Amino acid sequence: MFHSLKKWLIGQILINIKGASKDRLLNMCKKNDIPFENLKLIDDGYSMQLSTSGYKELMVFKEKIKSDCTIEVVNKNGLPHFFFKYKKRKIFAICCIIFLISVYCFTYFIWNISISGTSTYTKEEILKDVKNNHVKLGSPKSDINCNELEKQLRNKYDNLAWISCQIKGTNLIINVEETVPNNEVIKYEKPCNIIAHKDAIITKIVTNKGSRVVNLGDKVNKNDILITGAVNVYNEYDELLETNYLSAKGQILGIVEYNYYDEFSLENSDKVYTNNTTSSYSIYFKDSIVKLPFGKAKYNSYDTVTEDNKLKLFGDLYLPLGFYKTTYKEYDVSNVSLSQEEASAKAKERLIIYIDNLKKKGVSILENNVTISFVDGKCIAKGIIKCEESIGIPSELEIIKEEEQIQ
Repeated sequence: MFHSLKKWLIGQILINIKGASKDRLLNMCKKNDIPFENLKLIDDGYSMQLSTSGYKELMVFKEKIKSDCTIEVVNKNGLPHFFFKYKKRKIFAICCIIFLISVYCFTYFIWNISISGTSTYTKEEILKDVKNNHVKLGSPKSDINCNELEKQLRNKYDNLAWISCQIKGTNLIINVEETVPNNEVIKYEKPCNIIAHKDAIITKIVTNKGSRVVNLGDKVNKNDILITGAVNVYNEYDELLETNYLSAKGQILGIVEYNYYDEFSLENSDKVYTNNTTSSYSIYFKDSIVKLPFGKAKYNSYDTVTEDNKLKLFGDLYLPLGFYKTTYKEYDVSNVSLSQEEASAKAKERLIIYIDNLKKKGVSILENNVTISFVDGKCIAKGIIKCEESIGIPSELEIIKEEEQIQ
């Protein structure tokens, strides 16, 4: 990459050499250390690429030896030729250079945060929390500790089993898993423990690597160690010889209780959307926003949907500028009154959807103790759903040095 950048900065010229003395001129290049590359045989001559300064030296030698060969310039590229091409447009060239320098400087900061894998929590909810409390847009990439961010989010969101954070370009990518599939064996490259990501009662534990800490029937709390990657080696006198640190692997299932609660009123106002929509646009750079003076909402009742179109050059290289598209969707309000039978059917339907979503994540339903009641004009469904699921996730362990163990 550095070699390509250097070639672009000094400029490159692709030429064709033809004529009777073409071989002599080529030998002069080698003798006088004029570097060239991509030498190819063409009709009646050679094709090669050399730097701008090398081309000038070649032309000087051609005049000295009075060579009758012809040199044809096929292509020029690089920064010097760019400036020469636009020498009468200095302001344009200067703006281009400023833009390139700015883009290079922007690559040292985070300008976008991507969230994926959520269902219980919305992407907007986690994104807002990350921006407000952990990583603000425009933060230097060097200040972001992905491992620490993973721990903070995992401790904050109880229903998240696995969180992975990584930085690509100027994009912070956060992938979350709300459950771990039951048939998945936990894997982690660094030395780690397997810990519980939820309170549970152990129903199955298979240790592939490491030492188990819990047994069947044990009640464990969130963040308790289930399989440790710190394996102690003792002699026949039970004296500690050494501690080996490895990546613990295993499969642990446990009974987990979900507290289900769903509430809605028997008197509801439903939205009936019309086909009327209006869009407005705003341009932004970092925290500065300029709203364009058209596309205002003219409806009495409407929903607002805002789409962030952030500028990116390619892949995950986002820039701190773009535009917002805000769409206003008109709706009419329709009042609906539900009977207790209709409300009960609606509550059961919502409960079935909730349970189906759990099953899709590999959770086995053991007991469903949800009851439906009616209080003060509201339908309330609440209770405990007992499930069996995988509860073990990797957690990087602290390696204790030998001198610290001795102390």
